Amino acid sequence: MIPKTIIHHFEVFIFYWIFLLCNSCSAKFESKNKVVLGPQPQTVEERGLVKESIKWKEVVENHGSYYSGQTVSNFTTLAYVTPWNNHGYDVAKLQGHRFSFISPVWLQLRRSPDTGGGGWSITGLHDVDKGWMRDVKKNSGAKPTKIVPRIIFEGWNNAQFQVLVDDRNLRLHLASDLISAIKSQGFDGLVLEVWSQLPARALLATMPAVLADLSSSIRDAGYVSILVIPPALYQGDAPGIFQRAQFQALAPHFDFFSLMTYDYSSFQNPGPNSPLSWMQKCVELIEPDAASSNRKKILLGLNLYGLDHSVTGGNHVLGSQVVQILAEHKPKIKFDDRSVEHFFEYKTKGGRRTVFYPTLFSLQRRLQLAAALGTGLSLWEVGQGLDYFYDLM
Repeated sequence: MIPKTIIHHFEVFIFYWIFLLCNSCSAKFESKNKVVLGPQPQTVEERGLVKESIKWKEVVENHGSYYSGQTVSNFTTLAYVTPWNNHGYDVAKLQGHRFSFISPVWLQLRRSPDTGGGGWSITGLHDVDKGWMRDVKKNSGAKPTKIVPRIIFEGWNNAQFQVLVDDRNLRLHLASDLISAIKSQGFDGLVLEVWSQLPARALLATMPAVLADLSSSIRDAGYVSILVIPPALYQGDAPGIFQRAQFQALAPHFDFFSLMTYDYSSFQNPGPNSPLSWMQKCVELIEPDAASSNRKKILLGLNLYGLDHSVTGGNHVLGSQVVQILAEHKPKIKFDDRSVEHFFEYKTKGGRRTVFYPTLFSLQRRLQLAAALGTGLSLWEVGQGLDYFYDLM
């Protein structure tokens, strides 16, 4: 029988060599891939990463790094954070100084089952994280980032909206409830999402009066009010449901408008996420006067997710998924001059797929567009993006 002490020493010896072998493999892997993570003393521009011609390896090796300094942004920027992409919470804490507003997607405004009366409730308050809110403000520098959660009008039918249209006292009562929620939770305001939830086109002409009352009450109470608006134009020049007339009616009553200039293509009509020329048209259609102060109220929407197209459909992809695809398939990244977006192709058992996903260069071109148009930015959403994107903001 072998003594237990010898067995023990043998096990320690084997473990030691396994440990050395694993560390050696890990070191070789890191050396081979040169992965750069966390805060860096230089920006992505200074590191030469913002360029039209890029390789998959550059994205894989550098996406997880970001500039450690605190820079002053030239833009009014709204950054969305969602509970289902938790990394966004970390981005908001670490890089909140780059954003004017952070909008966690927490809240829903729901109506009672009946179609009449003033019954509604604000749900999602259980998701509110006041500790995280304090951390964001603490880390955002001399000018604290403002927390303005999104509240979506969820599940309302035509009759329930019509009650608000017909009864001004009722909508002022709703405004009072929204203000109470802002005060009780320590928010700095709200982002209202309602336009894309309207169940009938007949409401398009009457909703500006409703939203004007809600927003004016919020602003009069000393809080920020932002409205989410869909694009005025879609693929194939199809007109949207929010046009110049609605913008001109609402502009005096809101601080900012979060313009959804993304999802230009669909899985039925595959293509880029948001062509640059289309984004420009969407701004100029609702405010053609470049000198108008209303231009500054428009926050040009930038998608930080991508589209993964296939012959049978497709799906949305996050930055972390794109990095995995690049590392596994090592595709050639191509640049589309017309949309000013990068894309790449890769093969699976199900066939060939094409991915359009933002890059530092495509984002920089959109920031240049925003500067030329005189707009701000809205980012949907930071949990889906890559850490080095925010150097540009």
